Formats: sequence, structure tokens, C-alpha cells
Amino acid sequence: MKKNWYKMTLMTVALGAFTACSDDDNNIPEPPVTIPTETVGAYILNTGNWGGNDASIQYMDIEKGTISADLYASANGEALGDLGQDLCLYGSKLYTTVSGSSKVVIMDKNCKIIKNIPLTNSENQPVSPRYMTAVDGNVYFTAYDGTVSRLDTLSMNITGSVEVGDHPEALTNANGKLYINISGYGSGKNVAVVDLKTFTKIKDIEVVLNPYTQCITADDGYVYVVSNGNYAGDPKKPESEWIYQTMQRIDPQTDEVKNICPATYIANSGDKMYLLYAEFYLPNTHKAAIYDLKTGKESSFIDIASIPSPSSMDIDPITGDVYISNAPYGSTSDLMIYDKDGNFKKKLSAGYATAKVVFVTK
Repeated sequence: MKKNWYKMTLMTVALGAFTACSDDDNNIPEPPVTIPTETVGAYILNTGNWGGNDASIQYMDIEKGTISADLYASANGEALGDLGQDLCLYGSKLYTTVSGSSKVVIMDKNCKIIKNIPLTNSENQPVSPRYMTAVDGNVYFTAYDGTVSRLDTLSMNITGSVEVGDHPEALTNANGKLYINISGYGSGKNVAVVDLKTFTKIKDIEVVLNPYTQCITADDGYVYVVSNGNYAGDPKKPESEWIYQTMQRIDPQTDEVKNICPATYIANSGDKMYLLYAEFYLPNTHKAAIYDLKTGKESSFIDIASIPSPSSMDIDPITGDVYISNAPYGSTSDLMIYDKDGNFKKKLSAGYATAKVVFVTK
């Protein structure tokens, strides 16, 4: 039964075209532009438990509304590793960073390994790769050795690395540049900027304390960054020292920064930014909202009480459905699905600590 299901899943996955990151593989002639009209599935990356070697990748059949078992384990006969951090679909391949196992894995559309890239420094110590973005035939990823590396998608080799700052985290690309959150392990206050043509760091942009897991380029062309602050509400700190989790906007033309509103997780669809705000010590301030990027007005989305432990938020690019994972510590995640207006549609069970949902369209 499992073998039959797995074969059916692979056939379903093969029907889809991939939507994530950016353009196609380098040096490959581009086919005529087609506009996707249907979402057929989604890959789900589960981080797993610290030291548990239980990171996993699942596949969701949108039409059936079902989530597979661990697709990666089924395809390769082994676990993905310890702490799956990020997942990217680009061209014909999947890429994942596995932070605890210090590796980048390149896979085909069925999660079969094409290349496994262990990552260590000059002293043979793990560097813990973190987040990815892709553009112009390259996948770029951060690592805890303070670098961003460039992975050529055609040769599947790392072709360069640049030092950007202490504990770089999420990153995005806009206007020929990379924007990289420099968390400083909680003490950082900068977003590093790297010129893509020269692959050199050109500046730091000061932001609110601890820019971390959220750094995206929205449909309006601006870069949006979330800083985690310093655990506002911590009873050990006076209120005058609280620094709140904050969404900021960077203009990639001028690199000017503007504070927008409180946020912990963000996801963009058109002129709407979906927000989850969940300060650990301030439960009475928690909210889920929609911020209008044109008007600056905010409206309610859902009752965030239904998501007590949010760990990710992603949006179906075709339907606008919003996927929010609820991941209680040590337990498997619930994947909650809402339409674009906040009407509840479905709850599905995923793996441990769901971190990313990447959609497959055709």
C-alpha cells in the first residue's frame, strides 16, 4: 500500500511546475512564458527536534487535501538530518539547508538526492547553513560562520563566498542586491547588503534589534524585514528597555528604512501583507492581521488564539489561501489553512516544527 501511494505521489508531483525563489537554471534557454493558473501541490519542510535527526519533507496533494509521509525518507532510505532550516524550488531542482547536520542537499522533484554538500570551515568545524534565496541561476545561502555562499545551479558547485556579519539569517534579493538579516545571535542591528554582480558586501543598514527569520521582497518591490527585539515584556527588564518585534520596510533604490508595525511572521500577496504578532511575554497583544501596503491600514484576519504556537506562514500564489503552522514544542505540527479573507478551510497534521510550505503550480 505504501509503495503504491509513493508511486502515485511521485506521478502527481511530476505534473507540477515549480513556483519559488526566482528564474530558471543558468544557461538554459527560457521557454515561452506561461502564467500558472492552478496549484496542484506543496512541499512541506519540517525542522524536526533539536538533536532528533527527524527533519522531513512531505508533499501535500491540494485536490485530495492530504499530506504524505516523509517523501525524502521514502525516496532515499534515510532521514534528511538534524534541523531542516529552509527549502527552495528553483528550476528543476529542490534545495534544502539542514542546519544541525551542516549540509545543503540538492534533490530532484521527487526528493531523490542529486548531490549532498557537507559544509565545514577551514578547521573542519560545521558552519550550520541557514536560509536561501535564488536569482539568475544561483542559490545563495547564509551560514553561521558569517558568510553568504553562492551555489551555481547548473554545475551544482559553490562558486563563491562573502563575509557579511555575525550569525546571518534570512535573506532576499532586490534591485541587483542581496539583503541579509544579521542577527548577531540576538545582539545584531544590521541588514547587510551585497552587490550581486561583484559579489561583495557594500554596506550595512541599521534596523531594530535582532533581525532574524523574516526577510522578503514583496510584490510592491520593497524589502520587508522583521526584527525580534529583546523579548518585550520580560519581567526581568523594565518596560523602558523593551524592544518589540517589528516589521520594517527597506527601499531597495535608496536603502532607506521605515518602521511599519509590530509583527513576528509575515507573508505577502499582492498589496496585502499578512501578519502574525506573538510576543512571548505579552500574550494579550497577540494578533493576526492584514496590512494594506498601499493605504497603510490594518484589518483583522483571524483569531490568533487558534494558533497558540505559530512557526511559519506561507501563501498559495494562485488561490491566496494562507497556510499557518501551529507547532507546540516537542509535538507534531498542525497546518491550518484559511482563505484570503480569514475563513477557516482545513486543518492537517504535518511533521515536527513545520518551517516552510512551497507551492507547486501549473
